[in-house]
Amino acid sequence: MNQVWSAIWQVISSCLPVFLLIFLGWLCVQQKIFTKDAKKLLSGLVSNFVFPALLFVQTSHAKPSEIFDGIWIIAFFCTMAFIWIICFVVNKYILHKELKSCTINSMLCCFPNMGGMGVPFLTLMLGASSTISIAVANFVVALTLIPLTIFLFELCSAKVSGGEVTSAMIIDAVKNSIMKPMFLAVALGLVISVTNGTTWLPHFVFNTFDIMSGACNFISLIAVGVGVYGVKVTLSKPLVVNVILKCFLTPVIALSAVYLFGITGMQAQELVFLLAMPTASTAVILAYDWNVEQEQASSIFLASTALSVIILPSLSLIMNLVIPGIK
Repeated sequence: MNQVWSAIWQVISSCLPVFLLIFLGWLCVQQKIFTKDAKKLLSGLVSNFVFPALLFVQTSHAKPSEIFDGIWIIAFFCTMAFIWIICFVVNKYILHKELKSCTINSMLCCFPNMGGMGVPFLTLMLGASSTISIAVANFVVALTLIPLTIFLFELCSAKVSGGEVTSAMIIDAVKNSIMKPMFLAVALGLVISVTNGTTWLPHFVFNTFDIMSGACNFISLIAVGVGVYGVKVTLSKPLVVNVILKCFLTPVIALSAVYLFGITGMQAQELVFLLAMPTASTAVILAYDWNVEQEQASSIFLASTALSVIILPSLSLIMNLVIPGIK
């Protein structure tokens, strides 16, 4: 029994810094140290500078064999796609939502907060090398989930205006995704890794990115805390259903996936934790940009972030018991 409690406390103490910093961000707004508008600045710093810098550093120093792990990439993509399909079907045929609402709810349920929560949580729990999986996961999301969502939104807009969906819409959706700093950082890191760039690229370049990436965990978590301040959850059937899909069904599917694909050890932990992360703020921003399910998007973001206090430590304990190769 003492060993069980010791394991539980170890998990809780590992997770506490993450949630304490989120609370600190919330408290800064509550005490008027920051204004709510600070969310935009902090999110911009994370998505455009410190998170891409961290992805570049870890990817460029990784071995190509660590980055191009085909089984892990396929497992992550297939699991994310399966979650998206389930959420879309539930919203379409059970909740009777229209296409645009189905699209954003599916996005909210399967797009994990890899930058704001994934990086600090995984680096604290598993070590800095786990950011390689985060970089790969971002690569997959940028090439698949984001273009698909924008394309479906464009499709809805074209239908409303009586226009047609063109190949230019698809190209623009893909272009908008791959031009994001997170994607470019991973792509550049891949080039450096494959060409053994650490031997020819000047050290001051890596030192600059090291300084930027060092702020990632702190700024990311403060930004999450600022983001959830003032968000009010209005209970409704669609909200409850989508929160259940996001917070409880997704981890079960992710755990099943690691068994199906034969993934063990830290790689299994990375895949499950990443998919079980709370909803990404990027998904909420898309909801506001396209004027669809705005209140629900904010509510799912807040609810999934709050529930992660329980879900992530619980998953850690479960994986320690059921997944081989975890120390």
